[in-house]
Amino acid sequence: MFRSTAEAIAASNISTVLQDVSWLVPVSQSIHIVGLSVVFASAMMINLRLLGVGTRGRTVSSLVATLSPWMWRGLLVCLATGLLQTVIEPLRQFVTPIFWGKMLLIACMAMMTFFLVRTVRLHSAEWDAPDRPPVGQLFAVVSSLAWITIVAFGRFIGYVWALYA
Repeated sequence: MFRSTAEAIAASNISTVLQDVSWLVPVSQSIHIVGLSVVFASAMMINLRLLGVGTRGRTVSSLVATLSPWMWRGLLVCLATGLLQTVIEPLRQFVTPIFWGKMLLIACMAMMTFFLVRTVRLHSAEWDAPDRPPVGQLFAVVSSLAWITIVAFGRFIGYVWALYA
């Protein structure tokens, strides 16, 4: 479906120049993994707190206020490195349904996280109370499963893309 777009990108001047830099893909992938690790760790810490793990530590609002900027910065790093990787190897990304599933999940999680952060900021007393809104537990479960799936999908792109190329 996106093959013609991928082929056009692969034939572009910038893509052909970047393809000739042998160290660019491994370095970009390494930085991408670091960015994803920051996002994943921050999300899991928030999710575990929403599930009631570590209740004697920081409040939900304090933890969200501290970790959400790290998540957004990590996502920006992943966006930049992912864009670079897509320009260098567009066929590897665009033709794989798993890539598009990963992108959809990331977009959904970014929106859900934005709304969670905003809601916690506006209603911190409710979220810091022992009987916090039950939607927090639902968010934590959905978020945890989504981020685990995103990591798995990202990993599988490297193994299945040749089936679609």
